[in-house]
Amino acid sequence: MQALRAVKSALAKRPVVSNVVTYGALYTGAEFFQQTFNNRIMIPADSPPVPYDTATLARYGFMGTCVFPHVLYHAYKFLDSKFVGKSLAVVLPKLAADALIVTPINLTLFYVGMSAMEGKEDLLEEWKKKILPTFLTASVFWVPASLINFRFLPPQARVIFVGSCQIVWVSILCWFKRQEY
Repeated sequence: MQALRAVKSALAKRPVVSNVVTYGALYTGAEFFQQTFNNRIMIPADSPPVPYDTATLARYGFMGTCVFPHVLYHAYKFLDSKFVGKSLAVVLPKLAADALIVTPINLTLFYVGMSAMEGKEDLLEEWKKKILPTFLTASVFWVPASLINFRFLPPQARVIFVGSCQIVWVSILCWFKRQEY
């Protein structure tokens, strides 16, 4: 119980720092779990484990600490100021704005940002191929999660809740990222 009070106090006093640290750890952790699953668990028993791709982990670490928690913090702060309350009449337009504006921005930041950090020549190539299937999957995943987020959670817990969902979502993104279209 004391640990929960300490977390609540940290969130209230330093929400951006708390969100950056928590979200970054969860976001990077999702890629770490994805690599562990793909390269250690799902390999044949007689094969040696594949080493961790630390460059990829660093890219996810950068996006998870320097990009997404800040975008989400400010997006949710803005949405909370424009759509005040937790009734369905308030939550549904907030949900629509999140799904139709924030999600495409984040997916664009993900694909273009990762392409830039990977040194790809055409920063939009992967985005063009993967944005539609990723957006559709994101809608199925994030609309219910965001409904919970906006309807039941206090504003200071929003980014951390999203970061917790990221463990699953980033695994899905990692899968999309590894697909050839």
